[in-house]
Amino acid sequence: MIEREHAFRNANGIAIFYREWLPDAGKVRGIVLIVHGLGEHSGRYRHVAAALTEAGFLCFGIDQLGHGKSGGARVYIPDLRLAVDDLRQLVEIVTRQYAQEPVLLFGHSMGSLTGLEFALHYPDRLCGIALSGAAVNCEETRPAWLMKLCLFAASYVPRLRLSPPTLPRVLTHEDEILKEWWEDPLIDRGMWRVGTSAALVLSSRRIRQSAHQLTLPILALHGSDDHLVPASGALFLRQHAASADVSVKIYEGMRHELVNETCREDVIQTLTHWMLERVAAPVCVL
Repeated sequence: MIEREHAFRNANGIAIFYREWLPDAGKVRGIVLIVHGLGEHSGRYRHVAAALTEAGFLCFGIDQLGHGKSGGARVYIPDLRLAVDDLRQLVEIVTRQYAQEPVLLFGHSMGSLTGLEFALHYPDRLCGIALSGAAVNCEETRPAWLMKLCLFAASYVPRLRLSPPTLPRVLTHEDEILKEWWEDPLIDRGMWRVGTSAALVLSSRRIRQSAHQLTLPILALHGSDDHLVPASGALFLRQHAASADVSVKIYEGMRHELVNETCREDVIQTLTHWMLERVAAPVCVL
């Protein structure tokens, strides 16, 4: 696998970083956009990209606004539609170079919301969307009074770090990966900003209200022991999306980061096979 690093300026002049992963050689089957979760960055999905490039996909992982090597206040996204617009710019960059390739998206947690909102706004740009830890029902794990307080505070002190931070034990059973998480300088381990938390809540509400407009193939993978966002979000998509092609797989006893869990080989294999089934025959050779 070949890895390259790039950046572009978004509509607000902020540098947005992304990684490009290419197969060493061979026929290209399609493009996969990888969209990470809150507080992390695209580099944590290198092993996912390795499996996908082995299967013939070109992969592009974006560092969302305020995350990883991208610019902006750390972990501050006041409206997730800003991240959607950045993703749209990346898609335009990628498809200018690979105009004939089918495009799929894999989004984790916050990245699942960015991906779903992108699919709602630009349904013709994707031929499928895969999700892990879909945050569609993220409000279920927080008291209603806390959600009201968060939305109220976001109007006045959006950059304030007030929301509880992610506790590493909710991510995975794998101690080595938790150690890497603690030592990764690109991960933000502080309290969440109020404005970002509110943006996630509002995004999840928009998605629930518009789920009936989702017509593209959907794969939703979730851990039954995910205490950060509930598996009911994946089940909501199966029940309410208009698509006739919605697959949901719940991994018993697994936590939030399925691609870093003890079941990760099965998760990544399931993801890869699902994507291969939904792309057309190869159209170019590297």
